[in-house]
Amino acid sequence: MSAPSIPGTEDRSVPTLRLRQILRTYCWNFDPSGIADLRASVDDGHYSWLRDDLARAMAAPAAAPAASGWWHESIGEFGGSVVAAQRDLWRRLFPGHAVPGV
Repeated sequence: MSAPSIPGTEDRSVPTLRLRQILRTYCWNFDPSGIADLRASVDDGHYSWLRDDLARAMAAPAAAPAASGWWHESIGEFGGSVVAAQRDLWRRLFPGHAVPGV
Protein backbone atom coordinates (compact mmCIF):
# COMPACT_ATOMS: atom_id res chain seq x y z
CA MET A 1 0.00 0.00 0.00
CA SER A 2 1.41 3.39 -0.92
CA ALA A 3 1.37 6.46 1.27
CA PRO A 4 -1.27 9.09 0.60
CA SER A 5 -0.26 12.04 -1.54
CA ILE A 6 0.85 15.17 0.23
CA PRO A 7 -1.30 18.17 -0.75
CA GLY A 8 0.49 20.37 -3.24
CA THR A 9 2.65 17.63 -4.69
CA GLU A 10 2.14 16.12 -8.08
CA ASP A 11 1.03 12.51 -8.22
CA ARG A 12 3.41 10.87 -10.68
CA SER A 13 1.66 7.50 -10.81
CA VAL A 14 -0.04 6.48 -14.01
CA PRO A 15 -2.89 7.05 -14.17
CA THR A 16 -2.86 9.89 -11.69
CA LEU A 17 -5.53 10.16 -9.05
CA ARG A 18 -6.47 13.61 -10.31
CA LEU A 19 -6.97 12.22 -13.83
CA ARG A 20 -9.21 9.47 -12.52
CA GLN A 21 -11.23 11.97 -10.47
CA ILE A 22 -11.75 14.33 -13.40
CA LEU A 23 -12.73 11.50 -15.74
CA ARG A 24 -15.20 10.17 -13.19
CA THR A 25 -16.68 13.63 -12.63
CA TYR A 26 -17.04 14.72 -16.25
CA CYS A 27 -16.93 11.61 -18.41
CA TRP A 28 -18.93 8.99 -16.48
CA ASN A 29 -20.57 6.58 -18.95
CA PHE A 30 -19.17 8.74 -21.75
CA ASP A 31 -21.80 11.41 -21.12
CA PRO A 32 -21.54 13.79 -24.10
CA SER A 33 -22.57 16.85 -22.09
CA GLY A 34 -20.01 16.09 -19.38
CA ILE A 35 -17.27 15.63 -21.96
CA ALA A 36 -18.30 18.91 -23.61
CA ASP A 37 -18.17 20.64 -20.20
CA LEU A 38 -14.68 19.25 -19.61
CA ARG A 39 -13.50 20.39 -23.02
CA ALA A 40 -14.89 23.87 -22.33
CA SER A 41 -13.08 23.93 -18.99
CA VAL A 42 -9.83 22.88 -20.66
CA ASP A 43 -10.33 25.53 -23.35
CA ASP A 44 -10.83 28.09 -20.56
CA GLY A 45 -7.44 27.18 -19.12
CA HIS A 46 -8.52 24.81 -16.36
CA TYR A 47 -6.84 21.44 -15.82
CA SER A 48 -3.67 22.43 -17.68
CA TRP A 49 -2.19 19.07 -16.63
CA LEU A 50 -4.99 16.98 -18.16
CA ARG A 51 -3.51 16.48 -21.62
CA ASP A 52 -0.15 15.31 -20.26
CA ASP A 53 -1.71 13.03 -17.64
CA LEU A 54 -4.09 11.44 -20.13
CA ALA A 55 -1.31 11.00 -22.70
CA ARG A 56 0.92 9.28 -20.11
CA ALA A 57 -1.92 7.01 -19.03
CA MET A 58 -2.68 6.09 -22.65
CA ALA A 59 0.99 5.41 -23.40
CA ALA A 60 1.64 3.35 -20.27
CA PRO A 61 2.37 -0.34 -20.78
CA ALA A 62 -0.77 -1.02 -18.78
CA ALA A 63 -2.83 0.11 -21.75
CA ALA A 64 -3.84 -3.53 -22.17
CA PRO A 65 -5.98 -5.64 -19.82
CA ALA A 66 -4.81 -3.97 -16.59
CA ALA A 67 -5.86 -0.58 -17.93
CA SER A 68 -9.45 -1.67 -18.19
CA GLY A 69 -9.67 -1.78 -14.39
CA TRP A 70 -8.82 1.87 -13.75
CA TRP A 71 -10.56 2.91 -16.94
CA HIS A 72 -13.86 1.22 -15.96
CA GLU A 73 -13.62 2.71 -12.47
CA SER A 74 -13.03 6.18 -13.96
CA ILE A 75 -15.35 6.13 -16.95
CA GLY A 76 -18.00 3.52 -16.28
CA GLU A 77 -19.69 2.02 -19.32
CA PHE A 78 -18.29 3.09 -22.66
CA GLY A 79 -18.60 0.19 -25.10
CA GLY A 80 -15.82 -1.18 -27.25
CA SER A 81 -12.18 -1.57 -26.32
CA VAL A 82 -10.33 0.52 -23.75
CA VAL A 83 -7.87 1.74 -26.38
CA ALA A 84 -10.65 2.80 -28.78
CA ALA A 85 -12.53 4.58 -25.98
CA GLN A 86 -9.39 6.40 -24.83
CA ARG A 87 -8.65 7.55 -28.38
CA ASP A 88 -12.25 8.68 -28.83
CA LEU A 89 -12.12 10.69 -25.61
CA TRP A 90 -8.76 12.21 -26.62
CA ARG A 91 -10.18 13.35 -29.96
CA ARG A 92 -13.19 14.92 -28.23
CA LEU A 93 -11.10 16.73 -25.64
CA PHE A 94 -8.08 17.69 -27.74
CA PRO A 95 -9.12 18.00 -31.38
CA GLY A 96 -6.19 18.83 -33.60
CA HIS A 97 -3.68 17.16 -31.28
CA ALA A 98 -2.22 13.83 -32.31
CA VAL A 99 -3.53 10.88 -30.37
CA PRO A 100 -0.74 9.42 -28.21
CA GLY A 101 0.67 6.18 -29.55
CA VAL A 102 -0.91 6.51 -32.99
